Amino acid sequence: MGKSNAFMVPFSGLKLGIHNFEFAVDNSFFEKLEYSPITEGEVDVNLALEKKSSMMVLNFELSGWVGETCDRCTVDYQQQLKGENKIYVKFGDDYDEPDDNLIVIPREAYELDVTQLIYEFIGLSIPIRKVPCEENGDTTICDKETLKVLEDSESEQDNNNPLWVELNKIKDQLKK
Repeated sequence: MGKSNAFMVPFSGLKLGIHNFEFAVDNSFFEKLEYSPITEGEVDVNLALEKKSSMMVLNFELSGWVGETCDRCTVDYQQQLKGENKIYVKFGDDYDEPDDNLIVIPREAYELDVTQLIYEFIGLSIPIRKVPCEENGDTTICDKETLKVLEDSESEQDNNNPLWVELNKIKDQLKK
């Protein structure tokens, strides 16, 4: 991944205090990242950088969407994202990431590339299980043919497996 000027934060000339930056993430952002499983999306990123004498605190707020595929019916949909993340930046001899929330950058650094941080925060905002109809109860986006095939396959397996036959008998008795 090459450096992009669009996601560089020049902090050396900033006074102590809070400074706000806005970034717009679109499809071209994901295209520039090698091996990115995310290929499309629109995410607004607000960064509040608090510059202190010996460190910086970066507060990221994300909101937008990325293109995903439903884990159940394989329909493509827009996964809504919203998230907040905080990173502490300290100055040291060499670049280091000793902790998930701490970055050490060289003392002579004058800008910070936040491309990778933004990408990671977007990835962390995506749910592990992606079934949009369960999130909002809206099944209109589901691929009905795929769901029918899955339902038929499940009922066929249930009828052929003696264990499921016995469990279904117990389930039917409990309903009475």
